[in-house]
Amino acid sequence: MGFSHRILIVDDEEPVSNFIVSLFSKYGHSCETAKDGIEALEKIKKNAFDSAVIDVVMPLMDGITLTKELLKLYPKFPIMIMTGHTDEHSAGSALVAGAREFIKKPFSTDEFVLRFDKMMRDHKGEEALLALSLTDELTGLCNRRRFFVLTEQCLKVAVRTKKRPLLLFIDMDDLKWINDHYGHHEGDQALIGLASTLKKTFRESDIIARIGGDEFVVLLESTDENSEIIITRLHENVRDYNAKRPQHILSISVGTAHFDPEHPISIDELLAKADALMYAEKRRR
Repeated sequence: MGFSHRILIVDDEEPVSNFIVSLFSKYGHSCETAKDGIEALEKIKKNAFDSAVIDVVMPLMDGITLTKELLKLYPKFPIMIMTGHTDEHSAGSALVAGAREFIKKPFSTDEFVLRFDKMMRDHKGEEALLALSLTDELTGLCNRRRFFVLTEQCLKVAVRTKKRPLLLFIDMDDLKWINDHYGHHEGDQALIGLASTLKKTFRESDIIARIGGDEFVVLLESTDENSEIIITRLHENVRDYNAKRPQHILSISVGTAHFDPEHPISIDELLAKADALMYAEKRRR
């Protein structure tokens, strides 16, 4: 196993869970356990996991149902199903539900490790290929497509957890003027500079994307700060960037919109609200 993962183990048999936790710990992985599907859903909504290993037969919610529920929340989440059943129906049901791997009890530790490792390597490979198709080539940020994919998932979770994500719509002022007076290379450098400033300002967990020529967006899943403080910090970092590049001044206009989980709206509607406030700020200048 080449990477360290955070894994959720779901099994109502404590000796089995303890064995798997001990096995994974030898490879540097960290684990949490849940005794049934209900507890597993509660934990995965509050914590970040890289994968799950789930038993089929459990009280309250079986492993097949749990797999379906987890994939509603996180469609690409890698899940390995375990079962003591000898019939082929269990394997078929697990794979149809969306599980990536399936193993029958009793199993050897070698087979278990090999199957889990293959599942995670396949998942990493898929993520790498997907990232290439969902990344803005110039800035390295998410592109428009990736922003919509990630934001759709974030808003679904927000409705369930009652969080209020904050969207910032950021327009880089005067990109055409920079291109006309200094050339497109300098225009590209300005876009790269703004992308770098956004990455410096926001957290790795925030969704930062370039969705148009001079349009950027940031979605904060949750924050204890109000939008004014966040925008002030962004403008301060833009001023720091400008202080190091006297040739031309980077300038931005920003609009914000909160997502209300009690009255959910679409991504397009959320963008339109923030976009309108951004243009209102631009017009006030």
